[in-house]
Amino acid sequence: MDEKVVLRYRDGRTERAALEPIDPSREVFVVRHDDGSQGEVPFSDLKAVFFPRTVPDEALEPASGSEISIEFNDGEVIRGTAHYNPERNGFFLFPADRTKNDRIFVVNSAIVAIEVEKL
Repeated sequence: MDEKVVLRYRDGRTERAALEPIDPSREVFVVRHDDGSQGEVPFSDLKAVFFPRTVPDEALEPASGSEISIEFNDGEVIRGTAHYNPERNGFFLFPADRTKNDRIFVVNSAIVAIEVEKL
């Protein structure tokens, strides 16, 4: 099943699309646009893929992993919980504030700094 997502490009563009299941080993996202066209978006074009909450009152599964802070090439900083592995092409981050987005797929090559938060 395709999920509705928001693609955030490294050049600042934002695009809504439906996303096929992610295969991080391929380094491309397969997306379907509202007009029905389908295409591939290379990881190298994106900084992150946001998965918006579709049911605002729905109970969320608790996030597990390390509390981290990520800084992207454009200066944006996002804090959340993740199982970060620098050897992978990307990872899922559960943002600290999940009122708008349930999770975010972060492309590792778009990160300029990552820090484990101290408790």
